[in-house]
Amino acid sequence: MKKWVVVLVFLVISSLLFAAAMAETQEKEIQTLVFYRLSAASHDAYCLPLMQAFMEENPDIVIEDVVVTSGGYEALASKVLLANAAGTPPDVAMTGYSLIKTMVESGNAVELTPFMAKDPKFDAKGLFPAMVDLGKFDGKQYLIPLGTSTPIMLLNKDLFTQVGLDPANPPKSWAEAEAAAQKLKNAGYQGILWGWSVTGNWIFQTMIENAGGKLATADSKTVMFDEEPGLRTMTYLQDQVKKGLMPVTDQTLATFATGKLGMLIDSSYQRVNTPSMVNFSVILAPVPTPTGADPLVPAGGNGVMMFAQDPKKQEAAWRFIRFLTEETASFIVGEKSGYTPANQNVIEQLKLKYADDKNFAIALSQAAKVIPWHAWPGENGVKINKIIRDMQESILLLKETPQAGLARAAAEVRALL
Repeated sequence: MKKWVVVLVFLVISSLLFAAAMAETQEKEIQTLVFYRLSAASHDAYCLPLMQAFMEENPDIVIEDVVVTSGGYEALASKVLLANAAGTPPDVAMTGYSLIKTMVESGNAVELTPFMAKDPKFDAKGLFPAMVDLGKFDGKQYLIPLGTSTPIMLLNKDLFTQVGLDPANPPKSWAEAEAAAQKLKNAGYQGILWGWSVTGNWIFQTMIENAGGKLATADSKTVMFDEEPGLRTMTYLQDQVKKGLMPVTDQTLATFATGKLGMLIDSSYQRVNTPSMVNFSVILAPVPTPTGADPLVPAGGNGVMMFAQDPKKQEAAWRFIRFLTEETASFIVGEKSGYTPANQNVIEQLKLKYADDKNFAIALSQAAKVIPWHAWPGENGVKINKIIRDMQESILLLKETPQAGLARAAAEVRALL
């Protein structure tokens, strides 16, 4: 009789333990993270492996991605803001560095500092401080960097050699870039294309900062892009157009891919996909500056922010965000995209692994010394970027003088601020 009692007790305990385990498994299985992100062939190349690797390491979390296929970071931010306003925010969202203020001031962004502080698995010291700082607003961490790019010059090595230019000694100053463009034009080719349309203001900020100016003060209370460095920048660009050295188009990569353009100022993000889509050799070089000095490079790229409001969702979202800083994810980003990850150890390993790849070396070296990409505050940040983009297009199409265009755009931005 006692044996049956023991067996019965054992069966009851086993059933309870099994039921508890099943309940725990079921509880974990329902953790689905909604992740808003950009989607294009170049973004899918690293985002899809990232999500797959995370779910393999964390079988209790499923990532459901919602993608934006056009319009860049501004369109993605608008989608997130609309979801927030509708009361259905994503749990996590990819965000361009220049839009962090807009996203935080929308009211739904979750501060990450407390998660970082209490998680012993998070290695803040292993990340490049300059990149981590890109995700701060008012001294608080709201974004963890996923990948960072920098403005860079892409050279068509074959064209340079053909017209008698030295691809191993690329132009360093604005004057040298103009001279090289003139030589390319004289040989029947297009000279240079400064990627003015890239995210609206990124290359514009690069040129202004290297000319000694700013888009605005750090708090954005004083607009500055219409001052002398901005006028110098837009006058130089308009002159390139007037002299027939620069085409006016927002189809920058497609223009370069024709093989008839010698120089393109774009993003180091193109390190991977552009050489693979063209039939000529591509060399990366620092962006030319007014004097030929080493360029200041605003950080491009993106990070991930948390918008989940439920504590359980927040815990799962933080695990995904932390994963993006670790070696597995960092190698995926570093090798499958043109972005540089923030993990310092991975960067050092990539330098050794790809020591013979000069294009990779310059991208890695620049990303370690980035300066902030100016983030406009408030809900009008996306509109402001468009105003600056449209102003550049108007000046380059010779519809306005540089002085008039800058003054008009600055007045419109001040009104929004």
